[in-house]
Amino acid sequence: MTVKSSILASSVVICSLMVVCSSQAQSGKTHAQQLVDSTVRKNAEIAGLEISATPAGKTTCVTIAATEAKDLGEKCDEDEFDALKTGKPHVEKEADGYDVTAPLHDERGKLVGTIGIDFKLQSGQTDASILQRTSEILKELEQQIRSKEFLFQPAS
Repeated sequence: MTVKSSILASSVVICSLMVVCSSQAQSGKTHAQQLVDSTVRKNAEIAGLEISATPAGKTTCVTIAATEAKDLGEKCDEDEFDALKTGKPHVEKEADGYDVTAPLHDERGKLVGTIGIDFKLQSGQTDASILQRTSEILKELEQQIRSKEFLFQPAS
């Protein structure tokens, strides 16, 4: 084996290992993403869901889990900052359904971020019924959140 072919073989092995490790890291879900995925599976009326929070050591709130991968890492918008500041949900009726942004707490009631829920349009929906449904979903989610740090940890 020549030096050139030995270097090439070593490079192929290293590149292969990098691809395997990278794909394993990318496939690993956080608890936040696992919560998003399981919540959407259980609730057919949800068209989209995201969790936003400020990562440790950072100053900016970002989307940390979402039904749409393209939304990950997006900076929080005015609705999210408003929900964090006021502690109240924000409801918007849109042509294709309702968009709700609400504060998200851990199991002890400590504010950890926000949740954004896009509800599919259904007959008979009102702001009040959407807020009630949001409250039910939040109650279920918040019972599973041990802490803000928990959201960022890898799910097993």
